[in-house]
Amino acid sequence: MDDTQTIADQISEALDTAAQCTAAETARNYSLLVEQLGEIESAAERMLHSHVAYQPLLAKLRDGGPLAPDDLQALRSLIVGDADEYLKYDDEFALSKSELARILGQVRQLQSRSTDPEALMHLRVLCREAANVLAETVQYLDRKERVRNFDEHTRGPLTSDTRRMLAGIVENLAR
Repeated sequence: MDDTQTIADQISEALDTAAQCTAAETARNYSLLVEQLGEIESAAERMLHSHVAYQPLLAKLRDGGPLAPDDLQALRSLIVGDADEYLKYDDEFALSKSELARILGQVRQLQSRSTDPEALMHLRVLCREAANVLAETVQYLDRKERVRNFDEHTRGPLTSDTRRMLAGIVENLAR
C-alpha cells in the first residue's frame, strides 16, 4: 500500500473515531483520537520530507554556492513551514489572550477568599485552565519567534555560520 492510501485510510479511521467521540463522549474515545491524529501528523511529516531533495540543498549550504529562491523556499518549508501554517490561526491567539484574562479575573475575585475550601477548589481548577491556555499561548509565541529568527537569518546573503547552522538543521531533519 502506498503512503497516500495509508494516510487516506488513517484519516478515515480518525474521522470514524471523531464520530464515536460525538456519540459517546468518553476519555477512551478521545484518547484514541489523539493517538490517531498523532500518527497522521507523523505520516504527513514523513511524506513532506520525502518530497525534498536534501542532498543538493546541503551541498549548496556547505559549499557556499548560491541559493536560488526555490532553495530558500525549500529551506523555509523544512525549517519553519509548520510554524508558518500554525501562525495563520492568529485569531486563536487573540482568543487565548482573552480567555486568560477572563480566568485571571476570576482568580482576582477569589483573592480575598483564598482560605475558603470552596474557593481553594475553584482556584485549583482556574489554575489548571490557565495553564492549558498558557500552553497554547507559549506554543504560538514560540512558533512566531522561530519564523522571525528564520527570516532574520536568511535575509540577504547567508553568512558561513548561518549556512552551517541551516545545514545542521537540514541534516537532522533528513534522519
